[in-house]
Amino acid sequence: MDDVLVLDVETTGLSRRDDVITTACWYYKGEWNRWVRDVDSPDSLRSHWIDSDVLVTFNGRNFDEKFIIKDFGLQPHTNHRDVMHDGWRLGYKGGLKLVSESIGLPRPPEIQGMDGRAAITLWQSWSSGDHEALELLSLYNAWDVWLTRCLYQKFVLDMDPDSEHRIPWKLDPKSANRLLG
Repeated sequence: MDDVLVLDVETTGLSRRDDVITTACWYYKGEWNRWVRDVDSPDSLRSHWIDSDVLVTFNGRNFDEKFIIKDFGLQPHTNHRDVMHDGWRLGYKGGLKLVSESIGLPRPPEIQGMDGRAAITLWQSWSSGDHEALELLSLYNAWDVWLTRCLYQKFVLDMDPDSEHRIPWKLDPKSANRLLG
């Protein structure tokens, strides 16, 4: 799985014309990576996109890849595996969180109730100066990557998902409750 790039993006909304990527998290060659709008250079993401043999997303054909193409000026990935469709073929319907939970892969309590709307609110909070909001947004974004990777392992590679995620972004439940409350 070394040349597999597992990616998830968060955005300001759903419109590819009007909205933009706020953060991107990806797992590539055993390393966690994050890009933050107006903070980080896109060079690492671009390089990993081009160098990777396989791009893995969940609903990324309809969402993540289209935003990456628009916001980063990249071409469609030559080998994009959208595991949402693999799950459909195996009878798993629903979003990433529902599918993951149905096969025994829950998210941690501090992000249990989060969705894309919460990610937008966290971006706005961080943009207004709340530094913990970016940590929680990154944790949420990274868990989407990790769950996507686990579904790829199970649905495509027919192997048990890794149990150790080593996600570097952390936030105590009290701070998460404050941000999501």
